[in-house]
Amino acid sequence: MLSLKKKLTLFFMFVGIFVYAGSLSTALAGQSPAEVIGRAGALMKTGNYDQAGEQLQRALKAHPKDESLWEANNTISGRGYVAGWAADDFRWAPMKAKKFVTDVVLKKKIALVDVRSPLETAVWYPKSKLFDTFLIPLPTVPSRLYKIHPERYDEVIFICPTGTRAASASLMAAMMGYKNVYFFKGGYKVLTGLTGGIYRKTEKKLLAEGKIKEPALPR
Repeated sequence: MLSLKKKLTLFFMFVGIFVYAGSLSTALAGQSPAEVIGRAGALMKTGNYDQAGEQLQRALKAHPKDESLWEANNTISGRGYVAGWAADDFRWAPMKAKKFVTDVVLKKKIALVDVRSPLETAVWYPKSKLFDTFLIPLPTVPSRLYKIHPERYDEVIFICPTGTRAASASLMAAMMGYKNVYFFKGGYKVLTGLTGGIYRKTEKKLLAEGKIKEPALPR
């Protein structure tokens, strides 16, 4: 059993947390929606998406009918247009195997997004040290794509068995403001056919052309 001292310590710790949360909510309630949105936008520019979302959610409790707050909240949650990335500057195109291998060897920062269902990905999904992989089923793309911070990646590539769902997901991402968005042409059948030998051959070619100065692939 907890001693009286420990019980009192826990009690005051919880009281402190509630007081802090209450004071923060009160502070946000005293700000106009425009001020809160401005602060959230500044946090987004520095990559603090979670903190920006928390501030907007607290502000919504104080201003539940404010449409501008809801729009900003939906933006950060990935359900609206992503502020700061111009929609007329996006790239939405098929990613061919040759370009994919070349970009991997060139050490471009790649996010490969699997849009299959959980039932499908339970059997197998791609893992690699050469690029980051994410599991975001197609129906959840509008609400979960925000987890992929676009400024961290040169390319966001969607993939599925045939390319149909991946094409739909890449279009959603482009409409949300993401740049350099692709869908993997040929789907998993093509991706799984990219053996280590193909990567090595591309690496050797790029070295000969002077496009890379040293081997890029793990030995």
